[in-house]
Amino acid sequence: MTVIRQQDFIQSIADALQFIANYHPRDFIDAMSKAYEREQSAAAKDAIAQILVNSRMCAENNRPICQ
Repeated sequence: MTVIRQQDFIQSIADALQFIANYHPRDFIDAMSKAYEREQSAAAKDAIAQILVNSRMCAENNRPICQ
């Protein structure tokens, strides 16, 4: 029987929460990229671009996502 130590369980949860706080799911990034390509409004395009830039910065610098 496998024994799961309490600290390992706590660390797994902490790691998972850190991951979801710092990375958008791939399907979200793909959908936003497609929306950017289709968007005709300059203001909306700028807003989508900023979300994508922020998402990349969070992933690269291991910082929480603000959106």
